[in-house]
Amino acid sequence: MNMDIGGWPRIGYVPLHPTMAPPGDRRRFPAHAAERGIEFQVVDGWEGMDVVVLSSEADLVLWRHAPAGVRIVLDLPDAFLEEGRSLRSAARGLAKWIAGPLSRPVTSHHRAMCRLIDRADAVVCSTPEQARNLARYSDNVHVALDLHREFKPVSPSDGSFRSDRLDLVWEGLYPTLVAIEPVLPAIRGLAGDFEVVLHLVTDPVANRFMNRYGTIEVAKVVEKWGIEVEVHPWTPAELGWVATLADLAIVPVDRSDPYTLGKPENRMRIFWRLGLPVIGSESPAHQRACEVAGMPADVLCLDTEDWARSLIHYANEPEDRLAIARAGHAAAIGVYGDESVLAAWDGVFQGLGVL
Repeated sequence: MNMDIGGWPRIGYVPLHPTMAPPGDRRRFPAHAAERGIEFQVVDGWEGMDVVVLSSEADLVLWRHAPAGVRIVLDLPDAFLEEGRSLRSAARGLAKWIAGPLSRPVTSHHRAMCRLIDRADAVVCSTPEQARNLARYSDNVHVALDLHREFKPVSPSDGSFRSDRLDLVWEGLYPTLVAIEPVLPAIRGLAGDFEVVLHLVTDPVANRFMNRYGTIEVAKVVEKWGIEVEVHPWTPAELGWVATLADLAIVPVDRSDPYTLGKPENRMRIFWRLGLPVIGSESPAHQRACEVAGMPADVLCLDTEDWARSLIHYANEPEDRLAIARAGHAAAIGVYGDESVLAAWDGVFQGLGVL
């Protein structure tokens, strides 16, 4: 491998967005590089590079033809291979060509991605379930969660609980907002005993399709929910501030969608890091996280009835709420802490002989 004058390989990165604004551009390889003092440059080609880290927005068509002398690290934190055949997956190849990441349209985005996975020297994902699927195409797969240094850990506190008000918080992108709808009957059911406010930390004006096309105001979408909702712009600072107001965080998942069901436990980890108790949908990643943290079974829900039981219980039992907040926080800064995430990325580059 060619080295620059300082002894380091020349490392490039193809980001999710040229501005490096998306969370993945702050929490994955660039975050590891910043912590480890690794220099890299944002690139759209391999000329002059020894190693290139590709985000999921890289040109699948282009990069599968990268010369053998260029080491490729492909970062795929989302469960693309779990989603199977769907209208969304069928349209993705065309949408990404129109939007720019692909140099030509592909009839099967899934097949194009599998070809790039086969070409890559290392693949990084975010769950063991994803790793098992990826192992069909690559013999060098690593699991790394997001690095959450942008959120300062906050120790859970019982605070000054108001017995007449319950503040719930959710965070995420507009396409995942649909997961809240099965929880709404349970939230409405609390209204007899509490003044309930659901805080949504998201983009107030979001793209409607493929995270690229059309816009919609989130406030208008939630008007029909029949509960009090406050929409907050998504920034790390805003989420941290809202967390100080909240009594409980919710992390629902659309269990009918293999793509979302296969997502990692990152949202749960963020809220635990911020000192909040969390109730979530049952998913492989959430089950694993709750086992690691020693959580009671009722913090994970399968259906609307489960959500109603859990919300009623933890709304009315502040001591139990504090207990699961403390257990989650210990896991977030311990087994799920920064050093474990950094070590996972260290393993990727050590395996390639870079570090």
